[in-house]
Amino acid sequence: MEKRGMKYIWDHFEETIAAVIILIMAIINFMNVVGRFVLKHSLAWADELTLLLFLWATMMGAAIAFKRGSHFNMGLLSESGGRTRHIILATAILVFNVLFSVLVMVTGVKMMLNQISFNGILPTLHIPQAIQGAAVPVGAFFMIIRSVEGFFETLKKERQSEA
Repeated sequence: MEKRGMKYIWDHFEETIAAVIILIMAIINFMNVVGRFVLKHSLAWADELTLLLFLWATMMGAAIAFKRGSHFNMGLLSESGGRTRHIILATAILVFNVLFSVLVMVTGVKMMLNQISFNGILPTLHIPQAIQGAAVPVGAFFMIIRSVEGFFETLKKERQSEA
C-alpha cells in the first residue's frame, strides 16, 4: 500500500474501529429487541457483548478526543499570547495528558492481569474477561500517541506562523 493510503488508515484508525463497534452494537441491540418483542425470546449474551463493545468504543472515543483536541486544553492554546506562551502551554498539556494516560494504562494493565490471574470469564459469552479489560490500556496507548502527535502539530503550526 502506498504511503498516502497508510497515512489515511492511521489518521482514521480510531474512528473506523469505533464506527465498526457502534454498528455491531446497533445490530446486536436490534436483534435483541426483535427477539424480545417479536419472538418472545431474549438473547442472553447480547447485553454482555454490548457492554464489552461499549467499553471499547468509549476508550476509542477518548483517543479520538485527544486526537482532535476536543478536551479542556484547547481553549488555552487558542487564546492570544504569542509563540512562547503557546509552546509552554502545549508542553505542559502534553505532560499532563501523557501522565494521565500512563496512569490509566498502568491501572488497565493491572486490572487485566488481575482478570487473567483469577481466570475471569464473562458469564454468558464464555470468553476471558481480560478481552473487555484490554480496552483500557489499548485506549490509553492511543491517547498517549495522539497527545504526542497533537503536540508536534502545535509546534509545526507555531513554526509556520513565525515564518
